[in-house]
Amino acid sequence: MPEKYPLPDYAVSVWVAGDNLMVAFPGTVSEQGHTIKLPASPAGMQTIVRILRDRATARDLRLGHAGTPSQYDLEADQRYAIILGAMAKAKAVDEAAQAEARKELEALGL
Repeated sequence: MPEKYPLPDYAVSVWVAGDNLMVAFPGTVSEQGHTIKLPASPAGMQTIVRILRDRATARDLRLGHAGTPSQYDLEADQRYAIILGAMAKAKAVDEAAQAEARKELEALGL
C-alpha cells in the first residue's frame, strides 16, 4: 500500500461547491496560494487531471506556469476553444455555400 504522507509538493486541494469544482493551489515561498473554479462536469475533471499531470512534471509551480494556471488562463483557453469552434463552423458553412453556388453556376452552364 502506498504511503499517504507526506503529500507531494505539487499536491492541490479539490472540492465541490454547488456546480463548481474548486482547485486550491498552495502558496510558495514568494507567492500566496490561489483558487480556480471549474465546472463540475466531465470536462472540469479532465481539466483537473491535466493540471495535476502538468504539476507533477513542472519545474516552477508559481502562478501562471505549467501546472498552476490562473482563472484568467483557464477562461482564455476556453474563449480560444470557442473561437476556434466558431471559425470551424463558419468555414464549414462557407464551404457548403460555395459548393451550392458552384452547383448553381454549373446548372447555368457557367
